[in-house]
Amino acid sequence: MTRKITRAVARIKLGLQHALHLGNLDAQRDWGHAADYVEAMWLMLQQDEPDDYVVATGTLHSVRDFCELAFGRVGLDYRDHVEVDPRYFRPAEVDLLLGDASKARSALGWSPRTSFLRLVDTMVDADLELARREAGSASFTHRAAA
Repeated sequence: MTRKITRAVARIKLGLQHALHLGNLDAQRDWGHAADYVEAMWLMLQQDEPDDYVVATGTLHSVRDFCELAFGRVGLDYRDHVEVDPRYFRPAEVDLLLGDASKARSALGWSPRTSFLRLVDTMVDADLELARREAGSASFTHRAAA
């Protein structure tokens, strides 16, 4: 879902898309950065004995929070572009997904380094660059066909 949001933000900012259709904006998730999680996995592999760990930030943010930050990154208000669509509500929606990484913190010395804001900003910036290329190639194709 996060990529769906950031890709839409970039496309809406550049006029390539008009709206983003989502389900439950109040669902809360424990979002973290893949690089942080890869570091945790590497630390797990350095242990003498295998064990099970939960890798998570321990912090909740709603889909609405994600939208607000993502659209805000490009100077837009999510309320002007996000449309709640009942088709995207999950029948067995888990309203709250929160991980407890206390064992990973104590046993591995691991903690996430990337804030939620930085995660959102990084994703929006990357998708904005991709959308700019998409817009550039679309206008080039349009000019070449004319």
